[in-house]
Amino acid sequence: MLVGCGHMGAAHLDEIYCKDNIDLVGVVDYNEEKARHFADKYRAQHWDTDYTRMLENRNVDIVIIATYPSSHLSILKKCLERGKHVICEKPIANTLEDGKEFVKLVKESNSKVLVGYILRHNLSYQKVGEMIRSDAIGSPIIIRMVQNHHTIDWDRYLKLIKETSPIIDCGVHYVDVIRWFTQEEVIDINGVGIRTEQDVPEDKYNYGIITLKMSGGSVAYYEAGWSNTMSSTNVKEFIGPKGSIKLIQKNDRYTHQEEGDLIEYYQYPEQTYKPININCIRKPTGAQLDYLISMIENDADSIPSIDDVYKSFEIVMSADKLIRSK
Repeated sequence: MLVGCGHMGAAHLDEIYCKDNIDLVGVVDYNEEKARHFADKYRAQHWDTDYTRMLENRNVDIVIIATYPSSHLSILKKCLERGKHVICEKPIANTLEDGKEFVKLVKESNSKVLVGYILRHNLSYQKVGEMIRSDAIGSPIIIRMVQNHHTIDWDRYLKLIKETSPIIDCGVHYVDVIRWFTQEEVIDINGVGIRTEQDVPEDKYNYGIITLKMSGGSVAYYEAGWSNTMSSTNVKEFIGPKGSIKLIQKNDRYTHQEEGDLIEYYQYPEQTYKPININCIRKPTGAQLDYLISMIENDADSIPSIDDVYKSFEIVMSADKLIRSK
């Protein structure tokens, strides 16, 4: 069952609705038109505007929560009370207090919960992480990450900004990646932000950059902006004393997009370049669901762990608080 028939709800169902081992029992959205549309498009057996009614359906084993962060905790609680397993989109909440309660519920429940840190299930990120941890570029490393969006559908982004900042919404992914790749902890956080769109509330911002110093000496920055006038930019680069790795998604390649994502590996002092092609789905929601099923059937641990989820959430919340206080 899917709760939330929006952009991420579609990203989930695009990958999973036709799987042989999955029945899409129902889709739910407070907007009746959206719920009906998703039910028709993805061949759901039922649709509703009230997720609590759908939770009574005994055929529902797994619930995908793809709503705004402020609703995640309340929906999770109802799902766990009824013994459902859950995939919940990130961030887990829009306050630290709700985030702590979210983690508490997960740890106390017999149900399996997987938070949608989709990059953990992305083959390209898995390969880059494996290379870094095997000392392919040495350490300490410099991590440069940029995820800026030119917002054609500004209303959608504005609604999300009113819930959570770009630094929080996307940042939880990339702070998790930084900790995952380096196996280091964040020891210092800084950041700045700015409001460039006039309809963004005065206590919010649509562009931010955070810098992180890691326990092993590595440093990282993450830049995120949503704007009508900003160009879309995607930079994922990792630089060490023995070389560098640049991850280029297939849509951003100048040539050979059919080969998938490109990992550009530079080795020093050899001064050689090695291209590595990875045939990869950018948002592998199907692989993510498969992993949740493995968690259920084999009693496997979540990836990332709920503690790692909370650490990245806590870090970006701290950065956001710092930015808004300046």
